[in-house]
Amino acid sequence: MIDWNPSQYLKFVKERTQPSIDLAARIEIQDPSSVIDIGCGPGNSTAILRSKWPGAKITGLDSSPNMIERAKADYPEAEWIAGDATSFTFRNKYDIVFSNAALQWMPDHEVLLPRLYDIVAANGALAVQVPADFESPIRRAVISVSKEARWSKYTEGCDHLLNYRTAPYYYDILSALSAKVDLWETSYYHILSSHSDLVEWYKGTGMRPFLERLPDDSSKKSFEQEVLEGCRNGYEVRRDGKLLYPFKRVFFVAYK
Repeated sequence: MIDWNPSQYLKFVKERTQPSIDLAARIEIQDPSSVIDIGCGPGNSTAILRSKWPGAKITGLDSSPNMIERAKADYPEAEWIAGDATSFTFRNKYDIVFSNAALQWMPDHEVLLPRLYDIVAANGALAVQVPADFESPIRRAVISVSKEARWSKYTEGCDHLLNYRTAPYYYDILSALSAKVDLWETSYYHILSSHSDLVEWYKGTGMRPFLERLPDDSSKKSFEQEVLEGCRNGYEVRRDGKLLYPFKRVFFVAYK
């Protein structure tokens, strides 16, 4: 897969960072000595951890070299590692293993979550947020467009690259690992200026695998335009001319 584009991702940095703030606020550990941010991206979520626990050694791990380079540039004082959490050899345990909007890009959560829980130190916690917008109109539009004859020869299989799961699914895994699990959902209503902004948001995340498969910039623009038209009816323009983008996310904290 082509590498991530940090600049595209950070166009909505405030909205993308808020779940990190909300997840960190719910972790009932006062003074951790070590924290790792799994799928840290360009470091915006890791900065939240550093501000909450300034005395901790905080490490960011991400499989994207572009994201890690951006994180190093913006936050040079932190420790950054380029690596895939599904295969990386963790040599330490951490008081907090944190992940914001990253695990959906990784397969086999029945294997992945026990693997991440295993690197949690005694009296520590695994804290995760994952998107749950699999029924959103923008997601449905992308899938629908990708299956059209013009695009399907390029995009076949892309709809399975994102691993969206439900809160009960995660509970069944976590309850076998931990005696104390906090689990909740939040729907964020992002206020956007236009349907074009909505497509711009989704280009940085859920539409990315589809666009990467297309042969040239002209094809990408055409694909984006078809998605734009396909999702218009799913998001009503409000009285002030803006639209609301409801985005549901699943959160959990499993203590050890």
